[in-house]
Amino acid sequence: MAELTELNIGQGETFKMLITIANDSGSLPLDITDYSIYGQVRENYTTDEIAVSFIVEKLLPYQSGSFFVSIPSEDTMNLTQRKYVYDLNISSGSVSPINRRILEGLFTVRPAATR
Repeated sequence: MAELTELNIGQGETFKMLITIANDSGSLPLDITDYSIYGQVRENYTTDEIAVSFIVEKLLPYQSGSFFVSIPSEDTMNLTQRKYVYDLNISSGSVSPINRRILEGLFTVRPAATR
């Protein structure tokens, strides 16, 4: 089950978050060597239009289970002030693939006062 986490960002800010994921037992980091990690922000769960996609950077060693998700400032500048929804997923490339949502929730964009 995905962890529910509300994220907040100001228009024009760079968003970057470090995430470390544990294996199914929760006691050790998940080896993310053979995993794809991807996520999107949308206006609501039913819309087809993607507001923005997360950039994912897996960190070495992959056995640490750590990666960054980010959105550059030029992309957050194009988001309007409102509450969006997002999720972040992992998918293994194995013979019996594993697809799992690891994080989801509201993604709130605040307007910028300084221009």
